[in-house]
Amino acid sequence: MSAPSWLIRLARPGRRIAALPGGRGYGVFAGADRRRRPLAVLSARELSAGVSDGTLEAGEGGTCWTVTEAGLARLKREEVPGSNDEGRFAAQHRRLEPRAVMQADGRVVAALANGDASPVARYAVARPGRAALLERVHVTAADRLRADYDASTLRSRVTSDWSGVPRSGPRGGHDPAGAPARALDARERVMAALAAAGPGLDRLLINIVIRETGMERAVRDLDWPDKAGGTALHLALERLAIHYGLKRAARAADPFAG
Repeated sequence: MSAPSWLIRLARPGRRIAALPGGRGYGVFAGADRRRRPLAVLSARELSAGVSDGTLEAGEGGTCWTVTEAGLARLKREEVPGSNDEGRFAAQHRRLEPRAVMQADGRVVAALANGDASPVARYAVARPGRAALLERVHVTAADRLRADYDASTLRSRVTSDWSGVPRSGPRGGHDPAGAPARALDARERVMAALAAAGPGLDRLLINIVIRETGMERAVRDLDWPDKAGGTALHLALERLAIHYGLKRAARAADPFAG
């Protein structure tokens, strides 16, 4: 059983249910302004059932309704394909959040993603006859980069050309003057981390960690040999882990040592 479309649309922050003009039922609106076309409609029976089962709660004055924590849990359960109860229970306890996801044709769409899943976690899992490509510390480093990116002023540039990623601060026409200080700090941390990875490897991190592009396409976009991706990703995240202080850098080679 899949969740109703009105519940899916209601789950985004700031949305609410309100009565439609002329007693034509109820609609989901993006905010207090009801002059725009509703994002979804539902009947009086669906509204009543949602209130009864705890999916919805009335706002001030009883003229609008919003989704409850129980309603969000219901959405997580019902959006899992199949009917396996164990899988639905696990999904209920995942942290779903809106995320910009790069499609194969280059478009960026908003999708509900598991906020607890790392874009590189699958590369840290060993397979029969093959060791894991990454260590857990590499996944942690990737998650830190992604978290800083999400908190920074760079999200709007997810489809930009990153071939000229600056090494020491902002460059180009993007004016961050009005951004909160915390966002600017996060931006600086992102740029410093990419600089620590080094030329070429910084773009690989952008593709895989930030854009969540698959390895095959990420390597193709960089015009690298097919088998270079795994080794390069390991090296990029190794440098990132050292940059974040998660690993200790190896001692530099001494050409004059006996």
